[in-house]
Amino acid sequence: MALGLGGSVYAAATPGETHQATGCKIGEMTAESAVIWARRTAASARLSNGIVRRGQGRAAKYLKPEENVELLEGASKGAAGWMRVVHDKGSTKWVEVSDQADFAASIPVAGLRAATQHKFTIETKATRNGRVDGELTGTFKTLPREQSSVPVRAALLSCQMYCHMDRADGFHIYESIGKWKPDFLLSCGDNVYYDSEDPVATSEAIARYHWQRMYSLPTLVECLRGTGGYWQKDDHDLLSDDAWPSMKDSKVKPLTFAQGQRLFREQAPSPAAGKPMYRTVRAGANLELWLPDSRDYRSANTDADGPGKSIWGAEQKAWLMKALRASTARWKILVNPNPIVGPDRANKKDNHSNASYAHESLEFRNFLKANFDGNVVSICGDRHWQYHSVDPHSGLHEFGCGAASDEHAGGTPGLNKDLHRFHRVKGGYLSIDADASTLRLQHRDVRGEVVHSRSFERKV
Repeated sequence: MALGLGGSVYAAATPGETHQATGCKIGEMTAESAVIWARRTAASARLSNGIVRRGQGRAAKYLKPEENVELLEGASKGAAGWMRVVHDKGSTKWVEVSDQADFAASIPVAGLRAATQHKFTIETKATRNGRVDGELTGTFKTLPREQSSVPVRAALLSCQMYCHMDRADGFHIYESIGKWKPDFLLSCGDNVYYDSEDPVATSEAIARYHWQRMYSLPTLVECLRGTGGYWQKDDHDLLSDDAWPSMKDSKVKPLTFAQGQRLFREQAPSPAAGKPMYRTVRAGANLELWLPDSRDYRSANTDADGPGKSIWGAEQKAWLMKALRASTARWKILVNPNPIVGPDRANKKDNHSNASYAHESLEFRNFLKANFDGNVVSICGDRHWQYHSVDPHSGLHEFGCGAASDEHAGGTPGLNKDLHRFHRVKGGYLSIDADASTLRLQHRDVRGEVVHSRSFERKV
């Protein structure tokens, strides 16, 4: 055992043990490549006997100057060193990691076979010529090529709050997703809560702690070393509630929006540096998904609504419409961190189902009505209840996946008989199955049981 600052005990890694307490995240898969995020830690496991901080909302407290974030329960102190990925088609070069990026790296892996389950090993070591630590192993699946008509399945989840875990080792939802075995998962925002969970993230160190304690939970580590994903950010894992680029929130001061943008790319596999966070995922001939960014380009929520007010920004919106028109995929899904149809609570002002962005919402729904005749589906997170709504104006079907646990569910404005086809105030995820003739979307509870199902059929 090794003593941390102040005498707390970390489970020190001994020869043969891994230095990867925060596990890994496999992301940005294509037919031939992937990006594997890993982090070298000082110990083999998270700090299990540290100081527990689990308040939320108004009970979320600040870290006092004399308190050390490394002594909190779930902390996973980083360690400088080197890492590489060894996979069934070769290995990457050794990459140095340091405190400049929380001792983490996103390592590209290329030259892979399409639609194939690939095995990998993440190796770390303290010095360039030193002994290799214990290994972390895993698997992931590459996407099918654009011409391939193989079936594809995915899982959508959102809104996971640490103090609302539903089991001691994390969340039931991750075990359920792992057992269901999707080709990939979609984490569409609010992966952590900087502003509304104890301790409030007023520094990069505290923000990083939120990621450490969440992604070192055993259920997350186990699921994510066997399932690739695509990560989107939303307000709480960027800065604070309903955030926009020019926003300055005294609650998280001096943490800034720009720091939140950089930290998100640091903590999750993301598009290459210099490329925008919005992108598409083409999973064979049958399925294409659009992953817009709902925070980086938006107007201030407080601006008056009108033609100049936007969540997506002119450039991203033009990209989205052009890419939708150009797609030859049989099924087209918009994976939006926030709702378009809703309905949402009357006091909310930060998404396309709110009156504050009504102009752009109508513009986009008119675009869908004129060009796709119901052939685009919206799936989203952000709301803490599960629902299926249909926009009577455009025919757009929207499916909200709900929160990651029953404890985090709530806040709904209630059943809306004009819009809702399904409404449930519980946690869970959304499963997606797509083949040449059928797109099936199913709301599942945290244990993986189906609670609502809707299928779309098309002749081949």
